[in-house]
Amino acid sequence: MDAVELPHWLDALRRGQVTDRVRNDPRSRGDALFGIDRDRAFEAIGGGQADFDAPRGDLSPDDLVLLYAYLNQKGHLQELIAAFGQLLAGSKPPNPIVVDIGCGPFTGGLALAATLGDDPRFDYVGVDRADSMRRLGELLASSALVPGRVTTHWAPNIGSVQWHRPPGWRDVIVIVSYLFASPTLDAEGMFTDLNRLFRRLGHGAVTLLYTNSTREEPNRQYPAFRKRLVEAGFQVRAEDRGEIVVERSNRPQSRRLYYALFHRPRRRSLPLGG
Repeated sequence: MDAVELPHWLDALRRGQVTDRVRNDPRSRGDALFGIDRDRAFEAIGGGQADFDAPRGDLSPDDLVLLYAYLNQKGHLQELIAAFGQLLAGSKPPNPIVVDIGCGPFTGGLALAATLGDDPRFDYVGVDRADSMRRLGELLASSALVPGRVTTHWAPNIGSVQWHRPPGWRDVIVIVSYLFASPTLDAEGMFTDLNRLFRRLGHGAVTLLYTNSTREEPNRQYPAFRKRLVEAGFQVRAEDRGEIVVERSNRPQSRRLYYALFHRPRRRSLPLGG
């Protein structure tokens, strides 16, 4: 089985804004990235769970985010492109609103743009506590290489999302990818804020994609979050463990992941009150 291929524009974007910036840095020589070996680089980013606004030794927050994108982003893109390919196989929603919780550097937005065809159009709400992640995300999102028309909205948390349009009927796609691996996450508070955001966005159908490691620890807060989704009217469309081939160190590598797909249909009656 081959790894999921990224479209040419996405390969070019990552090469120009991530790979070349790391490899051409004067500190990077041979196998060293910003002056440290790959194992230490992975340790510096905490496997993806570091505080990316706090310097680590000689590495600045922007260095850390570039290392994250260099080491981790391509595999996550391949996972999400495969997932979106299945999710949107029947129909591709016109101009959806995409809410990416723990968005990193625009990863979910890039994956969706790669899935929607030659002229993708959507609003992208990227939520990440790290300013450095959002900075790199906006740099990638604003590139002329990204096809179609993507309007970005960035926020450090769900409660601070700025959305000034009146509630409408557009479909909403929510991405919750590897978020529950964070030990600082308040899953109950996150659901409450997310549900409030849904009401502000409108009354359209909401589809939520959850992906994570198959290990128990990173999913420890998932059962409570799942319960709240079901109580809020979401149906479980799929929930299983699967396997996908991603590219790591220029070699295909099989990665097991836990995934779930939830869906709440368009509301036909409007909820009254707050």
